[in-house]
Amino acid sequence: MSGQQDIRYLGVTPPISTDPPKENDVKSSEALMGDLVSLNQFESEQERKVRERLLSNIAQLVTKFVHDVSIKSGMSEKVASEAGGRIYTSGSYRLGVHGPGSDIDTICVCPRHIYKEHFFGEFQDMLRAWPAVTEISAVPSAFVPVMKTVISGVEVDLLFARVNLAEAGDKLDIEKDEILRGVDDASQRSLNGPRVTDMILNLVPDVATFRTALRTIRLWAKRRGIYSNVLGFPGGVAWALLTARICQLYPTAAPATIVGKFFPIYYQWSWPQPVILKKIETGPSNMQHSVWNPKLDRRDMAHRMPVITPAYPSMCSTHNITASTMSIIKKEMLRAMQITDEILKNPGSSWMGLFERADFFSMYKTYVHVVASASTSEGIKDWSGMVESRIRTLVQDLENTDNILTAHPQVGGISNVFYCLTEEEQAAASQGEVSPELMNRKEEDIKDVQLKEGENGDDAGAGARKIWTKNFFIGLEIEKKPKDGQGSRVLNLFYPSKRFCSACQGWDKYNEMEMSVILRPAKRSDLPPYCFPDGQPKSKKKTKRGQQNGSTDVGMGDTGEESSQGPSKRSKATPSEELSHISLTTTTESTRPASSPLTNGVPLPNGADPVPPLTTTNGSGSALPPPPPGIENLPPLSSTSLSGFATAANGVVNSADRNTDGLVVLNASSNTNEAQAAS
Repeated sequence: MSGQQDIRYLGVTPPISTDPPKENDVKSSEALMGDLVSLNQFESEQERKVRERLLSNIAQLVTKFVHDVSIKSGMSEKVASEAGGRIYTSGSYRLGVHGPGSDIDTICVCPRHIYKEHFFGEFQDMLRAWPAVTEISAVPSAFVPVMKTVISGVEVDLLFARVNLAEAGDKLDIEKDEILRGVDDASQRSLNGPRVTDMILNLVPDVATFRTALRTIRLWAKRRGIYSNVLGFPGGVAWALLTARICQLYPTAAPATIVGKFFPIYYQWSWPQPVILKKIETGPSNMQHSVWNPKLDRRDMAHRMPVITPAYPSMCSTHNITASTMSIIKKEMLRAMQITDEILKNPGSSWMGLFERADFFSMYKTYVHVVASASTSEGIKDWSGMVESRIRTLVQDLENTDNILTAHPQVGGISNVFYCLTEEEQAAASQGEVSPELMNRKEEDIKDVQLKEGENGDDAGAGARKIWTKNFFIGLEIEKKPKDGQGSRVLNLFYPSKRFCSACQGWDKYNEMEMSVILRPAKRSDLPPYCFPDGQPKSKKKTKRGQQNGSTDVGMGDTGEESSQGPSKRSKATPSEELSHISLTTTTESTRPASSPLTNGVPLPNGADPVPPLTTTNGSGSALPPPPPGIENLPPLSSTSLSGFATAANGVVNSADRNTDGLVVLNASSNTNEAQAAS
């Protein structure tokens, strides 16, 4: 590019454009940031302080934990003091795209003489002695062992990683691949959380632009119900990787431009061509960690929309995507592409249309209703989580069932507590067949009945019992009836239902006396009242048979299940037809907090977030957490230690800069391609 400074690009291909933002791009970006602020996507100053304080306390507690276990193991005071113990954050908090009430993924890294048994033993005891900790749920046998905690109102997931080193102090560098040498699989998975997160930050041209764009994509995906790795949609890491790749292709673009390019590029992407941020590396010699390679591994070859993590060992972050969820994602991207095109044609207009919530229960005429129930409040947590983890397999079985074109899982599910007076009501609640009387009954309604102590320590009326349920729904798109009307269509869910329930009941913690799971088909008109804001489905104008979403009736299978047809595939509408109901209003300064700096459509020059005024506590409280016992005499944390669990929302610094504030440190030189000039 003659007369311009050389521009270094990141990624595996040169950028598509290096043009600087135009005035309209900046105007659209400012409107976007204003809408994100008004939608409460940024935490307050007080919430930020609470998170930083509790992470600092956890870091010191880990240091004390390693020290105490080292002493018990017979080490000297000097060796025990130098053994270290570090924490790192990953996910949305590390990337700086978290909001009020978001959880924090925290990895506790310990030296080789500290074992998982110590972490779930002594360290858990230390947490329980901390008054700020109100909830602890330990799952040491999970694929990634974790302790789920609530500390001062903030959800913190604590993971454990044991490195093959004598010390895990300030000199520890988890970005180097050698850190994985000699570690077990669980520790490797835990370590790759912050390793992948930090490499993403290192592989984007502008962190502030990336974060604003990612906040937009995350909010859109959540509002449209396509944000859930466990159900077969992209999760947080995958959406971050997809956004980062667009930033690489447009390294100088404004956030609004990144968002505007995101949808058409991925809607037209040549899947299963993978999305990668850097060349996939085989790693150091003599390391046996499996790396994503569809040429060698048939399982990798089956991935429909591969989005590959950049840190060794590279893995597919979207391996759970099914044929149905892929088609749903593409439909949502088409809708978003049409909306963003209209927004960008009117610089300064509102982005709220992009964030309109999907109305899942108006999309289909036929649903599968899965009810997980338990007799205790603690039991429903683990049980419903296990049932949810099996939904994706159920979706795949439904896809292979005759007459079903698409199986669309609802993200989130619906939780209920029912106060049952009879065994019949208990059975009805467990099966999802809830009467209006049972639905509306509150705990105070049974206070006049003689009380007894429930199995879980809760009071309930004599003969009464609480039933906790978690309801999951799958919308079904059913094949149209042949035009000649010949032949019958049967919706037979016997095999998917039996296989799903058997898999759930095969769980090692399953207790048939306290837990149950059922699966049943339901027409939209027969769905429970709690599926709809007004307690009943929206009425729709009648159309000619087969014209309204291609709906027709289907017959009953040999299991006695009755259902009706869901929506057929829509014909492509023009943007003007699709967007006729969306108002493109201009975002004014009055809709934004006066203190929110929106210069050039990015938060602040150093990449830090705007700080909205504190209007609500958003679950994280206003008081700083009390320190855990026993850390009073520990030295303050170093800036190196602070940077390990900092959030990019506070800004970032380069490795060559002094980092006295403990910010996230970028070390892009070790991860980028050779600098190249844009021609």
